[in-house]
Amino acid sequence: MRWQKAILLAGIAAGTIFHGGLYAAAAEAPQAAAVASVQGIEQVTVISKSYGDGELPAYVVLKYPHSLDSKQLAAADYTVEGRTVEKVTTNTEPTAEKDVPGCYVVLHLAHSNTSFDGDLAARAKQDAAQAGQADAAGDDKGGKGVDAPWIADRQPPDLTVKVSQVKDVKAQDGTVYAASSQAHSDSGVVEQDVDRFTQHVYKDPETGYEMPYNLYLPKDYDPNKSYPLVFFVADASANINNTKTPLFQGNGATVWTEPEEQAKHPCIVLAPQYTQDIVQSIGMMTTDENVWTPGLTLVTHLLQDTIKNYAVDKTRIYGTGQSQGGMTNIAISDRYPDLFAAQWLVACQWNVQEMAAMKDKKLWITVCEGDNKAFPGMNEATALWESLGSSVARNASPWWNSKSPVAELDKQVRELAAQGKKINYTVFAGGNHMYTWSFAYGIDAIRDWLFAQKK
Repeated sequence: MRWQKAILLAGIAAGTIFHGGLYAAAAEAPQAAAVASVQGIEQVTVISKSYGDGELPAYVVLKYPHSLDSKQLAAADYTVEGRTVEKVTTNTEPTAEKDVPGCYVVLHLAHSNTSFDGDLAARAKQDAAQAGQADAAGDDKGGKGVDAPWIADRQPPDLTVKVSQVKDVKAQDGTVYAASSQAHSDSGVVEQDVDRFTQHVYKDPETGYEMPYNLYLPKDYDPNKSYPLVFFVADASANINNTKTPLFQGNGATVWTEPEEQAKHPCIVLAPQYTQDIVQSIGMMTTDENVWTPGLTLVTHLLQDTIKNYAVDKTRIYGTGQSQGGMTNIAISDRYPDLFAAQWLVACQWNVQEMAAMKDKKLWITVCEGDNKAFPGMNEATALWESLGSSVARNASPWWNSKSPVAELDKQVRELAAQGKKINYTVFAGGNHMYTWSFAYGIDAIRDWLFAQKK
């Protein structure tokens, strides 16, 4: 797929990909400038981003015939259907990295977390139907929780846009591009977060089962060096026949690969995909019976194979996951106690007595108060660890606010981490099971804490 994206970007830069009829003389009368008004949008390209609540268009790049300067443009000059334009920049290339005069106008789209944060027990069916996320059932049934359905109905995201230039804009050479109510559709999408990964299939020589996975290698990866490894497993709503699902369902896999994050913490990222075909063949990877499964064997063998075949620093293997993925992390850690340097467990739980084996692990646990399984489950687990002599750093009620600015959450995390305890337990007010991972991986300070840990 990368060669296809390269062709797309080359086409964008060359201006050879465009919608017929979009660059034509407008019906409006000439402006005061000596040049007649024309409709100038030649091409529309979407650049997406994987947020905590899923992959969405983040930027819309418009190609014009002549150079424009962002200082002469405003967000109100454009509309994008269903979204808010919060900023406009210009560039000589079809990217959002810099703001210089050029023939590309980049619309920066506002983003806010749209994940439902209310009581899932009251509207589990409605929420699951709207979000296409099977794990919503985990908070249903009177708060006791049930296994996620075997068949997940999640679909890839719709990244299409419709954009209009609703006010006149002027190019640097004086050309006026006339306002129009015409909505232009995009001619291509650049999935910047998804495309950092490559897709592969692991065939387990022991069991004969196959498992697709996504792998990220740091820029200028050198097999003679060693790198930390982040192992991320998504929740059961991602169990569909699309290898890239862990990359678009949220940001638990992709956040580690963002340029700013890699500048701080270069690492390898492994994101396996537990497909519907695997579910039908060998069953769910985890269930509320909290037992070892063939799926856990398969994903563990994939992890071990990755460690063997890539330049992994075995003192810095980090595990994380949400719901099913967190349960997977707990189960593997119980069975292979020397594998992980540290783990970040998001919205998950396991057999508490079996979790006694984790009392000396380096853990960061994130749950929501409204999670009817993970919150009581982790309350019980942390109490057990303390009874066995472990110290747990925890935030006190009133619980943290997930909607606080990231800087405030980072400050709270650093204050908790400063206690220097191996196990850190953070509870967020309200929320629910699935809402937890829509914000959790965006907290910088927890990611920093994870990378500070070594065996």
